[in-house]
This record gives sequence, structure tokens and C-alpha cells, in this order.
Amino acid sequence: MKARTRTAAVAAAALMALTALTGCSSDGSGGTDDATGDAAKGAIAWSFASQDVAIWASQLELMKPLVEAAGYEFLTDNPSFDVQTQVNDWQSWISRGDVKAIGGFPVDAASMANVTADATTAGIPIVSYAVTWDGVTATTEISNYDAGFAVGEAAGKWIADEYGTTEVSVALLADTQTQLGIDQLKGLTEGVQSTDAKVKVYPLEATTRDVGYSVAQSQLTADPDTKVWLGIGADMVLGARQALIDSGVAADAEGYYVSATDANAEVLQLIESKTDMWKTSFAWRAEGLAQANVDLLLAVAAGEKPDNITVGVTQVTADNVGDFANNG
Repeated sequence: MKARTRTAAVAAAALMALTALTGCSSDGSGGTDDATGDAAKGAIAWSFASQDVAIWASQLELMKPLVEAAGYEFLTDNPSFDVQTQVNDWQSWISRGDVKAIGGFPVDAASMANVTADATTAGIPIVSYAVTWDGVTATTEISNYDAGFAVGEAAGKWIADEYGTTEVSVALLADTQTQLGIDQLKGLTEGVQSTDAKVKVYPLEATTRDVGYSVAQSQLTADPDTKVWLGIGADMVLGARQALIDSGVAADAEGYYVSATDANAEVLQLIESKTDMWKTSFAWRAEGLAQANVDLLLAVAAGEKPDNITVGVTQVTADNVGDFANNG
């Protein structure tokens, strides 16, 4: 409705007041709706199985400003590896009415079938990370097997150089409740076995640092001479490394090798020292993963059906740790 005024001055004052109010309007989270225009386009949501995994938490931090710069509110959760919590969170996002796309890595892909169907019915496209399932529009692919193989192969070559024909016990830590873990464990195993190293492989089930510590203690009881520890996550392998140290092995002891398909801030410091048993990692850069996630989310939110984006790992050495500064 057009307000009637007696003078141009009154009209100008009203316009200025309206502009000020618009510029300071509150968004749904209690912040201010600035030039990014969060409320204008709606929301985009992303869910990892847990925020306790450094590379996942780092991606969320990097994704937020990218999503907001595109004009969306960014929604996240922390299921802490609980399937039902994650499903409930996704259902909540669907019911909001303003969510334009949902993505993430599930605690259990099979359990996402129904909620994905509900999202599809509501016209909300789904982007997956590392794994896929029925109803997913696009995926950030991270070549899980290749990453595991790279770590295993490097370890096998080190074993062959260090121990020659002597058999060496190798512990492989992975969460095989997910396809990601299954694929990476297979890569780790076949990578080690592709070399001239003579090894005895022990697959160990692990998720967190505490679990890594616990299974490593059990492994050291069963085979105290386990010299090589590889895994699919920094935290779980850091837990195993600590168990090894607590058993009396020095952090810089010769003849030990620790590595993973991951590298958080703590791991980067160990690698940079050039003296720790953690020799190297083959890791994804959080920046590259975050950008791929956001590119796919924005595309599907706009009604597009983009091709999957594949992000590979890079070997982490003392010379390039700075390239992974945002990994957590």
C-alpha cells in the first residue's frame, strides 16, 4: 500500500526508516540478516555422522561462509554416530519448509532410505558424501579404496626397507559398519600386500580415539611386537599411538610406523617434527572437500543435476603440512 504524505520530506524520512529496519531484520538464528541474504533463499543443511572427526568438523567450518555467501542459511547437526538422531535431524529439516537441499555422510546409509524418500516427496534433493544410496542426486566421491591403498603401499615399502624378509605385524584400524570403512580397509590391506613386505595383518574395529586406544591395548596384549599401525581416521590412530606409548614405546622409537588416510592439526605437528613414529599420511584437504560439497549443494538447490565430484588424497610430508592447515 502506498502511503500518502503531505511533503516530500516526510516521504523521504519514511523511506529511510524502512531501509534501516530492513537492514537490521533478525534471521531465524538470532543473528542479523546481512548482505548474504540468508532468509531470502531459504536454508541448506549438511550432516556428518559426527563432528568429533576433525576433517568433518573442519569442512563444516569452511562450508558455512560459502553457503551463506550464496544467500542461504546453513544448518548442521552432530549425531555422534547415532542413527536415529541423524534421521530425526533430517526429518526436522524436511518439516521446516524452507530447506532447499540436504547432504552429508550417514551413520548408516541403509537407514536413510525412508527419510530420503520423504525429502524427495518434499522436493528436497539429497547430496551424499563418500557413499551413496537410492534417491541421492549427486555425490562428493573421495576414492576410499585408492586412499587406503596409498597408505598401505607406502607402509609396505617402508616395512620392506626396514625389515627386509622379517615378518612384521601390522594393525589396520577401520570402522567397517560403513562402506567407506570397508573400502578403505580393503585398500589398506591390499596396499600393504602389493609390496615386497612380509606382513601379518590384524584388522581392528575402531571409530574414535578412545576406541582406537582400547583396541590397540588388546592388540598389544595379543601381539606385543605389532610395529605398524594404519587407519582410516586421525583420531582412532592417535588413540592407538598413545596406547603404544603408554606400553613403553618412545614416540620417536625406530622400527615403528604410524599413518592414516587423514591428518588433523595434531598429526601435522607429528609429521612436521620428522622424528615421530607417525611418518606420513595420505589425506584429503578440507578446503577441497568443502568446496565440492558446496558446489553440489548449490547446484541441486537450483534444480540442476550435476555430475559427481571426485576429490583425491595427497601425501602429507614435513614439507607440505602447511597445505593442510584447515584440516582440523
